Parts: sequence; C-alpha cells; structure tokens
Amino acid sequence: MEKGLYQLALARRSIRNYTGEPVGDAELEAIMKVALAAPSSFGHRPVEFVVVRDTERIRQLAACKSLGGTQIIGAGAVIVVMVKLDRDEFWIEDGAIASSYILLAAEEQGLGACWVHIRNRTGRKKPSDEEVRELLGVPDGYAVLNLIAIGGKAERKAPYAEGDFDMGKVHCERY
Repeated sequence: MEKGLYQLALARRSIRNYTGEPVGDAELEAIMKVALAAPSSFGHRPVEFVVVRDTERIRQLAACKSLGGTQIIGAGAVIVVMVKLDRDEFWIEDGAIASSYILLAAEEQGLGACWVHIRNRTGRKKPSDEEVRELLGVPDGYAVLNLIAIGGKAERKAPYAEGDFDMGKVHCERY
C-alpha cells in the first residue's frame, strides 16, 4: 500500500536493531534515486554517497566512531553521506536534506533506518570523518556528514499520531 508523504513522516522512526537480512538492489536503487533528487544550494549537487553492504566493512565503519557507532552493526546496508567542498558553503544543509530524503525513502521501501552523525565526532585515533574517508578511499576535498544504517526492522515502533505534535511550536508572522 502506497503511503503519502505525511503518512511516511508519521511512520518513520529511528530503527537501531536490524534483522541482518541484505537490502535488495531494487530497494537500494529506489532509495538512491530519491536521494539524488534532493535539492541543493544553487543547484550544485555536491552530495555523493558510498553504499556499503559488506558486513565486515560495516563493522569497520562502526569503529570509526568512538561512541554511538555500533548501532549500524546488523544493518543490511549503510549509506555514507558526503559532500564535495569545492564550491559549497552550505554543505551541511545539502547533506542533511539528502539524508532526510534517504530516511523517508527507506520507510517507503518498508525498511528501517537511522542517522548516525559523523561530522565533529571522535574516532579511534582521528576525527571520525577522516577515519571513514580513509577506510573508503574517499579523496581529499570531501567531508562525511553522516552514515545512514538501513535494513529490515528487528524492532517495531508505533508511528507518531497527530496528537503527538505541539502546534504551539508553529508561529505565524512573528514569534
């Protein structure tokens, strides 16, 4: 059953436990097409991705973050979101928008997903960003914003309900 955007947003929750099953080529292609459609500042399209499915490499990626990296272990795939820095002062925003699209696209495919922050985080011996770039052979001139773990959901979280939202946080014209 196809979900509209609002229904996807209600259903999408951070999933940190995965079934360990591989993520299929068709699902990954659909997710990546959505990610590539994300808007970027000035239309520069500086965001690039590395899709990792090898379980040992996923374990190595997890070790690139001293705290909070192990939640990607067991995911069927991890998408590394990175941005080319040559012309883009809004690289964090561009990477975040593409990441948000990935999270929603994973939900649309019936998969769980979770954002794992890399920017300004500590690795084993270097900043997490440097360790990830070295592990994956990413050339200079790129920054890694985050990892997104994707896989079959081994945990169930109730979708948000309309009553969960505080409309008092929405201000019109002025605060």
